Amino acid sequence: MRIDNSARWLSRVTLVVAIIMIGWGLSVILTQPVTAWFATSSTVWMALLLISAIWQLRGSFISIAALALATAVVSRLFSILRLNPPASIAGLKPDDLDLLVATGPGVPGFEILGWFLGALVFVQFMLRAASVATSSDSREVSLNESALTFIRVYVGLMFVPHFGSHILGGPFQFKIYTLYFETLGIHMPAAQVALAGAIELISAVGLTLGLFTRPVALLGSVYLLMSMLLGGHFQIGYVWALPEGGYEFGVFWAAMIAVFAVLGGGRYSADSELWRSEPARRLLPKIVREVLAS
Repeated sequence: MRIDNSARWLSRVTLVVAIIMIGWGLSVILTQPVTAWFATSSTVWMALLLISAIWQLRGSFISIAALALATAVVSRLFSILRLNPPASIAGLKPDDLDLLVATGPGVPGFEILGWFLGALVFVQFMLRAASVATSSDSREVSLNESALTFIRVYVGLMFVPHFGSHILGGPFQFKIYTLYFETLGIHMPAAQVALAGAIELISAVGLTLGLFTRPVALLGSVYLLMSMLLGGHFQIGYVWALPEGGYEFGVFWAAMIAVFAVLGGGRYSADSELWRSEPARRLLPKIVREVLAS
């Protein structure tokens, strides 16, 4: 009971902090020279942040995961926002192009607020897991399911910095990544940047919420391996610390995601609720439900 009371109190604090973040973000959009592209994408995600912040008052794992995703995206967008892009990028190396849009400068202080809200979401998850474990018939099974859920959400959130820059950040970021892909010898670089961003967005949403987990995990794992291949990482060597980056990190990430292509999203996933529902039982063949459900 004490854990549940703490979780309810914390969820209200989390809602207040989320509203502060949304208000700050809206003030930047209304007062600073941001592009229509950035204004649209950030407004959509701030709306999702508000919805998920209200939803998490119910305390479900899925709502907390949704809040974590929206928090990560909004924080990322405003933390790398570049209000005054350089007039010329001539002569920059591929790595310089990547760093130019991946490191800010962003809105001063916004990243700290994002980390604070993220910490509140993390503590909420831990309290929820402790509460479920206390009331469960098998504490060990419950903790294992919570741990698996945490890993699934975490690997899903790792896609956020990538699609946030590729397709949500605005025309400057999109141009930079198009040039970066072009330096790698990738054909139709603009289309490939858009495709990469779309796959990353689908992977982030699917894994974080546990929605269509198995096919999304397969897509994300194959995508990462192909990224390692097209980016030339397999030719560099294994260790990620090597100059230009080896394939250690990418393959590890791909392997972690592939686990969920086999296991599915687990008990605390959107799949578990959707595909075991009565409408799904009536409308979908059993084999489809078994593949989609966890």
